[in-house]
Amino acid sequence: MVAPVAASGVKGGNVSTQTVKLNNGVEIPQIALGVYKAPNDGSTEQACKWAFDAGYRHIDSAARYMNEEAVGRALKEWTQANNVPRSDIFITSKLWDADHDKAEDAIADSLKKLDVEYMDMYLIHSPGTMGPDTRLKAWRALEAAVDAGKIKTIGVSNFDVEELDHLLANCRIKPAVNQIESHPFFANEELREASIARGIHIQAYSPMAQGAALDRPEIKAIAQKHGKTPAQILLRWGLQLGNIILPKSLTKHRIEANAQIFDFELDNDDMDVMNSLDEGMKMGKLGPAGTSQPASPGGTRPGSRRSSGSGGLSGGKLAMSSA
Repeated sequence: MVAPVAASGVKGGNVSTQTVKLNNGVEIPQIALGVYKAPNDGSTEQACKWAFDAGYRHIDSAARYMNEEAVGRALKEWTQANNVPRSDIFITSKLWDADHDKAEDAIADSLKKLDVEYMDMYLIHSPGTMGPDTRLKAWRALEAAVDAGKIKTIGVSNFDVEELDHLLANCRIKPAVNQIESHPFFANEELREASIARGIHIQAYSPMAQGAALDRPEIKAIAQKHGKTPAQILLRWGLQLGNIILPKSLTKHRIEANAQIFDFELDNDDMDVMNSLDEGMKMGKLGPAGTSQPASPGGTRPGSRRSSGSGGLSGGKLAMSSA
C-alpha cells in the first residue's frame, strides 16, 4: 500500500524560505511567480517587483513567453535597490520547440535578454516535433551550458514517461524537474508518480486551473472552513503534495495572497475531497493528454489519487525543507 498524502513540512515556513531539494542537491523555492502570457513591458516588470516585495524568490519565464527582458529588468533593478544578491533569486527560462536544433544560440539569447551571467534553471519547454535525436542534441547543449556555468540546473517540461525514459537512457546529466499541468481537476497523477519514481521533481503549472474552478462548492466549503480563498486552497493542495507551484498573476493583491498559504494545513478529509475531483479538466495545450475518466461506480478514476486511507496512487512526494 502506498502511504497516504501527508500534510507535513510546509506549515510554519514562508514563500521566501520554503524550498525543495532537487536531485542535483540544489534547493529551489517551492513557489514561483509564473509569467506565462504576461507582456514584455512595465506591467510584468512591476509584477515581478511586487512578488519580490512579497517574499517570492523564484520567477518562471520562457523564451516562448517573450517577456525575458521585463523579468531581467525587474531582477536587476529590484536586487540593486534592495541590496539583495543575485544569487538569492531563482530564475527559470525554457528552450522553445523551434530551437531544439540551435539550443546553444537560444541559451545565449535568453541570457542576453535576462541580462544575467547564468540562469538558475533552464528547461526543454516540450518534446517538440523535431524528433528524439534532435531533442537529445538539444539536451547535450544544455549539459554543455551547465559545464560552462551558464545554467545551474536543467530539466524538462511536458514530457511523458516514454520521453523521460528515452532521455534518461541517453543523458549525462539527469533532468531535475518535469514541469507539467497539475491541479485537483487534472492531477496528472500517473505522470506525476512516474516522474517522482525516477527522481525527477514536479513543477506544477496552472495550479489553480487557470481560475476555471474557483466557484466549485467543494473548494468553496474548504476555503470557508479555513478562512481562506478558493485560490489559496488550490495552491495549498499542490504545496502539500510536494509540487513546486507556479501561480501566475499580474495583480498585486493576488500575488500577495498566493504567497499566504503557510499558516494553515489541509487535513486528510480536505485532501480526500480534493483528490476526488479529478475529471481530466486539462487547461493547457502542451503535454500528454489526460488519462482521467468520469467517476466510476467505485469512485476511482484512472490517473487520480485514491482516498488518503486506501491503496493505489496516493500522491507521492519528495522531501521539502524550510531553509
